[in-house]
Amino acid sequence: MEIVLWIIIGLLFALSLAGIFIPVLPDTILLWAGFLLYHFVLAEPGAGLPASFWWGMAVLSVLLYGADLMTNLYFVKKYGGSKLSSLGAIAGIILGLFLFPPFGMLILPFLFVIGIEMLVQKQSPEKAFKVGIGSLVAFLSSAVVKLILQVIMIIWFFLA
Repeated sequence: MEIVLWIIIGLLFALSLAGIFIPVLPDTILLWAGFLLYHFVLAEPGAGLPASFWWGMAVLSVLLYGADLMTNLYFVKKYGGSKLSSLGAIAGIILGLFLFPPFGMLILPFLFVIGIEMLVQKQSPEKAFKVGIGSLVAFLSSAVVKLILQVIMIIWFFLA
């Protein structure tokens, strides 16, 4: 039974990593499910994960949730976009996931940002395209940040 539980924990961690690129998978929740499964089912009573682990995971989880938003806001603004374009990129990621998975998460934010910059902000097509590229950079940067954070969390789990 112990081997089966370790396999389930490993699958939960693998799915959490897949959730970086497939946002319909709740990456942070899957990680926590693995931690909780170990702590409450697999570990000996009183010998589970220490409080410092749980506090660290709480902080890293908040960073995971903020990674998408912060990178999107940063890069769209860095490339000259408006706050409305940042919101459009977020809406594009969400709609793209459901309308044209998995590529819609890249294409729709890009198109939404270009549309908002050209139609609402009255920017030139060149400027709007540049801001659209910022939305792509934001998505890819967010994926890298989330990957690093999740790997840290998984390594910390095995070291705790």
